[in-house]
Amino acid sequence: MPPRKRKNSSTTAKAGSMEKDTTSEAVEPSSSAIRAPESRPSVPLEPSGRQQVKKAVDKKSLSMLNKLYYFCTRRPNVHDELSVLVSMFGVHLGRKDSHTMRPKGWVSFMVILAAGKIMMEEEKATNGAVTRHIFSPQFMSKVLFRSNLSNEEDSYKPWCIEDVSQFISPIKLGYDINQCKFIFAPTLFEEHWSCYAFEPKEKTLYVLDPMQNNLSISKKNLDDATKRRFEELLVLMSPGLTEENASVTLVYVDVPRQKNNHDCGIYVMKYMEIWDGSIKWQDKSMPDYQDKEIQKFRQSFMCGWVQHPKNEVRETILKAAQVWEKLG
Repeated sequence: MPPRKRKNSSTTAKAGSMEKDTTSEAVEPSSSAIRAPESRPSVPLEPSGRQQVKKAVDKKSLSMLNKLYYFCTRRPNVHDELSVLVSMFGVHLGRKDSHTMRPKGWVSFMVILAAGKIMMEEEKATNGAVTRHIFSPQFMSKVLFRSNLSNEEDSYKPWCIEDVSQFISPIKLGYDINQCKFIFAPTLFEEHWSCYAFEPKEKTLYVLDPMQNNLSISKKNLDDATKRRFEELLVLMSPGLTEENASVTLVYVDVPRQKNNHDCGIYVMKYMEIWDGSIKWQDKSMPDYQDKEIQKFRQSFMCGWVQHPKNEVRETILKAAQVWEKLG
């Protein structure tokens, strides 16, 4: 015997189908526009629905960024060791250098140089001027080479303008670094990255070191030698200023400490990026980062540089990493 038909069953099914279609249409993340049929008003997406869409998009984007990060930091083979992943503002990062941005990698000289140059160019594009000048690591290499860390006065040679013109010339740089708020000097010494931050107007040299608790005698000598070099630099940058009134104060800053032996370069890049001496995090001038945050910085720096609109090889790398359609 055929089953007895219930009244309004088609109406109920139709309403259920309509409700189902509306929900599906509202939360579809791949749709560029959420629309309702012309015969009925659009149904606004509930807050919970928007959150679901955002989570789906964020998860997909994170997956693509992870894929790009792995592609850029994997160990290079002999065929692509010299291939370039970042090329802009006169700096070039090849696979050998990008590999040092991998998890637990020891950041290379060229990565620090590129980070500083990109930060300055972005500040100029955003604010129209550079207020945070960042010396290339070569500057402190010159300090190390031309300074006697054993403090023997008879072998010390003061700097003249020819010694430092490539680093401070307004013609070369396009601005007067003596007018900058800060001058940063990333430093590689005894296989460890640290940074100096000089405030010209206050004549103060800050030591930003993620391993300051392990200050060696040789590092203390370098701090003193750097102070002396910045005093000479101040005289060279300021016509009319003499050695007698160019005394610089050396200040050791309580900055976040690295919790391992491989993240010093990432800490230094964060100093260069945001440190300004202001107390913003309780009694600190910078937050105390956790290991997982430092790893996120590695990824955001590397992927940000590759995706930068000024990166001349951006499209090539994104396509090679098979993320062009998602991130391009």
